[in-house]
Amino acid sequence: MLLIVDANVIFAALIVKGKTFELFVWNELNNRLEFVAPEYLSMEIENNLEEVLRKSKLSKAEFEEVLTMVELQIDFIPADEFMEFLHKAKKISPANDFPYVALSMHFKSRGYEVGIWSNDTGLKKAMEKRGINVFPTHLLLKRLGLV
Repeated sequence: MLLIVDANVIFAALIVKGKTFELFVWNELNNRLEFVAPEYLSMEIENNLEEVLRKSKLSKAEFEEVLTMVELQIDFIPADEFMEFLHKAKKISPANDFPYVALSMHFKSRGYEVGIWSNDTGLKKAMEKRGINVFPTHLLLKRLGLV
């Protein structure tokens, strides 16, 4: 399955190192999920690096190791590849989530089975009505038979 990774998933994996982190580790070993994200997510990670490092309570070396493991699994897609869906996505999604929704619409239009991996309940509720699947970590784990 193709999953669009939301920023909150990345930050949860880096800060908490709980189930979200474990799913990245599991996928690194099993390679069952394909992760993509809007390219701007890599900039968002970079812009919040110091705060996330501070909250993670990891050493800089440990933090960089986890970040590298996570980022290597994600294919970052430039906005010009899904530009045609940005306007519509802005109309139907919560303000900060429209790039993820637009990317989802892009892949869906090309016949992919796609979902957004996000723990944002507002996004999930908004997208249920639109036929866009949003999977919080606990549902992904259940779907994969890992819980």
